[in-house]
This record gives sequence, structure tokens and C-alpha cells, in this order.
Amino acid sequence: MIIAPADWEQQIKLLRLLSAEMLELAEAGDWETVSEWEVKRRNLLDQLLTQPAPDDFIPLLKDAVRSLLASDARLVDMARVEMGKLGDHLAAIHKGRRALHAYQSL
Repeated sequence: MIIAPADWEQQIKLLRLLSAEMLELAEAGDWETVSEWEVKRRNLLDQLLTQPAPDDFIPLLKDAVRSLLASDARLVDMARVEMGKLGDHLAAIHKGRRALHAYQSL
């Protein structure tokens, strides 16, 4: 989809909004929605980067991409923490199953 010159500012603002919302969703633990929004954001970013931006919007786009990269770094950090928690939870479940199996073997 080609972005009309008049729509560039709106699309760049949407890119920023999606990134900010993804952080809020991650902080709330809604990782499924984060994943869904990432697909939308990636599609929008692809549209913005596969065509030449009007000169007036190049600085705005660069700033939005820098902001997106910073946001993604925070998302990755948050995801690592959640993965650690999930790993701990799975280990506890596995340990419980082994205990249950040992008990049933008696």
C-alpha cells in the first residue's frame, strides 16, 4: 500500500502509538496482544520503509524508528524476565509431577 503524502505524519504517529501501547500491554502481562500488535506494527513499518518518505517527514520517521528501537529493547528485557518466571513455573510443575509419580509408585 502506498502512503499518500498527506498521511505520512499520521502513519508515523501510529507507529509510535503502537510501540507505546505494546510496552503498556507487556507491563500488564498481556503478551498475546503484544504479539498481535507487533504484527500490525511490523506491517506499518514495512510500508513506511519500502517507499521514499517525503523530505519533510524524514526527521520524524528517523526519530520514530529510534524510539521504536528503544521500546523494543525494553520489551526484550521484559520478555526475558517473563521467560525466566515461566521457566521456574515449568520446573515446579515438573518437580511436582515427579513427586506425584514417586508417591504413586509406593
